[in-house]
Amino acid sequence: MRVVTLLALLLGLSLPLPAQTWRSIGPSGGDVRALAHDPQNPSRLYLGTTDGHIFSSPDAGDHWNLLGRISERSDAVVTAIVVDPRDSHRLYVAAWTQDPSAGGGIFLSEDGGRVWRPWGLAGEPVRALAQAPSDPDRLIAGTMTGVFGSRDAGRTWQRLSPESNKEIRNLDSLAVDPRQADIFYAGTFHLPWKTSDGGQTWIPVHTGMIDDSDVMSLLVDRANPDRIYASACSGIYRSDNGAALWQKIQGIPYTARRTHVITQDPARPQIVYAGTTEGLWKSSNAGAGWRRVTPANWIINAMVLPPSRPGRVVLGTEQLGVIVSDDGGEHFRQANGGFNHRRVAAVAFDAHRPGRILAMLAHAPEPIVVTDNAGQDWAPLGPGLTMRQSKRIFASPDGWWAAVQGGGLVQYDSKKGSWVRAGRVVGPAAALIAKPSPAVIGRQSPSLRSEGRALDLVVNDMAFAPTRWFAATEKGLLFSEDRGAHWQRMALGPLLDLPVSSVRVSSDAQSLWVVSLRGLVFSTDSGRTWTWHDLPLTSGGALRLELAPSALEPEGRTLVVTARNGLFISRDGGDSWQQTAAGLPALPVEDVTVMENLFVVSLRIGGLYSSADRGRTWTRLMGDLADGLFPAVAVDTTGAMILAASATDGLYVVESGSATQAAASPAAGR
Repeated sequence: MRVVTLLALLLGLSLPLPAQTWRSIGPSGGDVRALAHDPQNPSRLYLGTTDGHIFSSPDAGDHWNLLGRISERSDAVVTAIVVDPRDSHRLYVAAWTQDPSAGGGIFLSEDGGRVWRPWGLAGEPVRALAQAPSDPDRLIAGTMTGVFGSRDAGRTWQRLSPESNKEIRNLDSLAVDPRQADIFYAGTFHLPWKTSDGGQTWIPVHTGMIDDSDVMSLLVDRANPDRIYASACSGIYRSDNGAALWQKIQGIPYTARRTHVITQDPARPQIVYAGTTEGLWKSSNAGAGWRRVTPANWIINAMVLPPSRPGRVVLGTEQLGVIVSDDGGEHFRQANGGFNHRRVAAVAFDAHRPGRILAMLAHAPEPIVVTDNAGQDWAPLGPGLTMRQSKRIFASPDGWWAAVQGGGLVQYDSKKGSWVRAGRVVGPAAALIAKPSPAVIGRQSPSLRSEGRALDLVVNDMAFAPTRWFAATEKGLLFSEDRGAHWQRMALGPLLDLPVSSVRVSSDAQSLWVVSLRGLVFSTDSGRTWTWHDLPLTSGGALRLELAPSALEPEGRTLVVTARNGLFISRDGGDSWQQTAAGLPALPVEDVTVMENLFVVSLRIGGLYSSADRGRTWTRLMGDLADGLFPAVAVDTTGAMILAASATDGLYVVESGSATQAAASPAAGR
């Protein structure tokens, strides 16, 4: 899940192993799916995410704390949070999983959100959950297959909608009449329904509503329960007679009609807010007129107005995290302190500035962010590079580089403050590498040899020595002797354009280690001659290679290779290989980083594992790191920090007296 930063490393020590304390270092923000407040303590808010995490705020949304995860699944989307008005420690959560076969369900916490257990409807994708204000033991759940109810606070559940009814399914929203628990409304992907007898009979209530309206949110007016609001893909509607007749509310443009949530001011019911895919809209006259009070590019997924803070509006957004207003929506500010829930796709250290880290974020307004103080503060670094363009990021001796998905490299130009295309292929093979048409090759070949063409090959990896840089590409190994400005091809023996997935180089540029389509190939004379080294057939093929430096052995003596079927280590320079020893499952490896005695591995399934004895024995890191997916782990050039980039939860830090101690005390919490 996170970044692991090990400060003040004293490598190789064998000292008593204290417990480790993990803390998040950002970047802050992320996607918010659900918000709720505690009726007994209205300043306490709860937040749910797209991967099953629950956060809490003690101060009406100013600061956030991670509480826990509702299940072991990392694809559980929290759709609703309900706090029992009789017991602030009792929380219910509705969820569905992004894997359709897993479904979802209802989950319960009895300690304020830290520990969760399944609480019914297992396997059901639950899209909505409501509690009856007049009878808190009554819970109503809307799933993809229908409406379910519980009369005993979730201990048992019964189907309320007829299984044979093909319309009362694909639920998106629910609302219960505050006076009578048997009266409630259900919004489906296709129009709303109502029951007045606890679900024994149902009637369609869509008169006045455009047919085929996906009812995403329902609101019963607390001051006048016969007044119902419904937000649909066709607009916002209001009924003043218990949903018998709907009137379309004008004023919100068609493009903003994906209204995910609608709510009203707790003290002034005539003030209504609508959170849409194009910002927040406000009505001061019960929906008769509307005005947008935020930028149009905000996507609002959830909203809560804490009764303890008049005028406060807390928004849960897509990408931007939590945004707060203290004057009824006139002005807004970000409130992501403690809510660090970014999806980190890649991470890199500055080669010359300790504490300077670059992170590549998915699904974020600023895809490339940087910190100069080991995560205390983050700032965007750009423009010129988007997440869709980015493949990998690298820290060269001269600054940041990134491989582009479609091919080529971009370099961060600090003088221009933007990312720019960089690198040209020169030399005899320039025309062939750059793939121009045959006519162009024949006409411009001399020019191509001297001036080159823009590098447009897909770059899989880079390695840097003081005198030479290397790039592993889909068309072979390239090298540069002018710090990335021009690139030439280096043949791997007789093979010129063999795809290369990984490259490492010694500090004097004499030794090279390459992973190619055909296997492992090494050189000890700057690429003039090469030798081939095979992994065991059980490996399924090599993917990436890392050196394991040590003051006690020559460089390149211990090699670590990720393969399709696990991790393999050679302790004799690649002559023989052994699949990793006790404690590490033979599963696909997402990434690996090594530093002296400490090895850290991210598995595609199963979180992080560490070894304090150079890969001989392994221990799984427990606590919050146990079940996360880490697209990348990295080590800085000084050996002072190890990073693990989370696919869901940003970057975390562990402070320790030594890396070896951190590897050997895995049971720490967050």
